[in-house]
Amino acid sequence: MVINHLEKLFVTSDAATIIREVEVNHPAAKMIAMAAKMQENEVGDGTNFVISFSGELMQQAESLIKMGLHPSEILIGYEKGAKKALEILEDLSCHTVDNVRDMVEIQKCIKSAIASKQYGLEDFLSGLIAKACLYAMPNDSHKFNVDAIRVQKVLGGTIHDSQVIHGMVVLRGSETTHHEIKKAKIAVFNTSIEMQQGETKGTVLLKNADDLMNYNRGEEDQFEKFIQGLAEAGVNVVIGSGSISELALHFFEKYKIFVMKLMSKWELKRIAKSVGAIAVVKLGTPTPEELGYADEVAVREISSTKVTIFRRDQDENKLATIVLRGSTHSLLEDAERAIDDGVNTVKSIVKDKRLVAGGGATEIHIAHLIA
Repeated sequence: MVINHLEKLFVTSDAATIIREVEVNHPAAKMIAMAAKMQENEVGDGTNFVISFSGELMQQAESLIKMGLHPSEILIGYEKGAKKALEILEDLSCHTVDNVRDMVEIQKCIKSAIASKQYGLEDFLSGLIAKACLYAMPNDSHKFNVDAIRVQKVLGGTIHDSQVIHGMVVLRGSETTHHEIKKAKIAVFNTSIEMQQGETKGTVLLKNADDLMNYNRGEEDQFEKFIQGLAEAGVNVVIGSGSISELALHFFEKYKIFVMKLMSKWELKRIAKSVGAIAVVKLGTPTPEELGYADEVAVREISSTKVTIFRRDQDENKLATIVLRGSTHSLLEDAERAIDDGVNTVKSIVKDKRLVAGGGATEIHIAHLIA
């Protein structure tokens, strides 16, 4: 159990999470934490081994220093050992992946990485990960990007209700009554969609009822022209960050436009990137280059939670989302970390198709040969 500086509680056996959330002040321990962080960034797994191994190297170095050896000599010895270990490792491959697009083979390779985090669920989770990775894999498999696999957590149900959805899933519904758009042209606004307030304060003298009726009409007409301009440009999906006024929703409804409101700027950028749009900061009709495209934007319901799916079937920019279901937040977060390790294993297999024996067998064999 780890409680971080924000008082958030983590119940996990994942070394990377523990190292990331614990404040480390000792200089040597900080170096080990940095090494574990780099391992997490590069490979996505194996942080526990890095921490245990570097701790053991330091412990051995301590006894050597007590014997009277200089640290630089110990370092030379360690470097020679590392060089020799890498040479031995080249001949220890016990399995090579023939086809990175074969679901069964990929599933077999990522199962052990998941079993160390979620024992008993490795068969089910490896199937989800393999399915998602193969859908999102570009034509040139070396360009596989782990960001193409997203995870969304929905409370309720069991882990076996989890599924892979082709496209990007956002945990929000539409603000208007339009819930399904085919061949969507998407405008992304990184600003609130409402009538702009003037900079200066002014006083208006209204002499009769007609003046009062006409007071707001000019602004409303301007605003309607903006939304009409969007509709004429073929825009049928609008994504805004912040507030969307009642008047704006009225006109969006009138012109049959699907509207989504997002509070997170990160989520907004992510959607804009996934549909190929550019987030615009001023209210106006975006240029064709700034508009995004999706084959389908549809609202679905998962466990009484409204979600919106953005599906884009282009070859190079495919996204897959694993919708995780579970009864508690900590269970979902642990499953998400296991999926993260699985996806990173696929990334490693794409780079180098060779695998070595697991369970510490390779390390013990190398240790015997070096000793």
